Amino acid sequence: MAGGEDPFGCLKLASQECLNSLDRRTVCPKCQQSRKYFCYTCYVLVAELEGKVPKVKLPFKVDIIKHPKEVDGKSTAAHAAIIAPEDVRIYTYPIIPEFSDPSKVVIVFPGLNALSLEDLSKKQHGLLKGKDKPQNTEKTQTITPESTDTENGREEKQDNTAAQEEDVEKQSGEVREPPLKKQRTEERVSAPFERVIFIDSTWNQTHRIFTTNDSKVKAQIDALLSLQCVILKNHITHFWRHQRDKPDTFLATVEAIYYFLREFHDIFVGVVYDGRYDNLLYFFSFMFQIVQKSKQEKGRLKDNKDP
Repeated sequence: MAGGEDPFGCLKLASQECLNSLDRRTVCPKCQQSRKYFCYTCYVLVAELEGKVPKVKLPFKVDIIKHPKEVDGKSTAAHAAIIAPEDVRIYTYPIIPEFSDPSKVVIVFPGLNALSLEDLSKKQHGLLKGKDKPQNTEKTQTITPESTDTENGREEKQDNTAAQEEDVEKQSGEVREPPLKKQRTEERVSAPFERVIFIDSTWNQTHRIFTTNDSKVKAQIDALLSLQCVILKNHITHFWRHQRDKPDTFLATVEAIYYFLREFHDIFVGVVYDGRYDNLLYFFSFMFQIVQKSKQEKGRLKDNKDP
């Protein structure tokens, strides 16, 4: 990415001046540990930012199951919990949330019954034809571990138009708004789910979770595996801890939640997207810029040292 480019420039983000002006670490109001911006274990803002950071209301509940070996300070799951505190909960495995009605829950994971949100909508209305149903998603999905963040299903199969649009997006490196098939002015929400589960871990850790023989959690794991699996379309990640030699379509946790919401809005709400979920990337976009500036500064220092 060339210096000066902002892949988040098209998003409707709240002012980050309060973050820029915070020049020192402080303590978490709950655990009293040294933090800057927010506490990644208590999922609360530091006192200096209280009331200054935007909040986002989600159309469904989000449960994030985090592997215990995931480093709290490096996971972006905390971003979602802080920006959408009413709707996001984080559980550390082996603690797994229970659901009163599993038929209203989906999990973002490339299981054998995985569907895109578009196909899930077709299924809801009895329009999913046999040829459209996934025969074996493991053959059409590529899941690769990230160094510190989530593993999420992705829809690899695209028509030529979608593939061309993605090529343009790759070249620009921007977070682009997906096109709407129809422009509507009245909202309609008729999703077949009320809760969405994301797994915050590397692929190897996810595999160990789902293949556990621990009798204490086996029943709950089996319940997770029986849920409707959902896969995302391909989106380009801007996560700065991207693992070497891996595809750039593997997203950080908060990116996956954001893109799920975008796809959900286009398919199940149907009106022109108005930026209502953009602030989920409030901290993510800010930290991305910090990392980019640090890289540019290191590059300048190296250039000055070279003869």
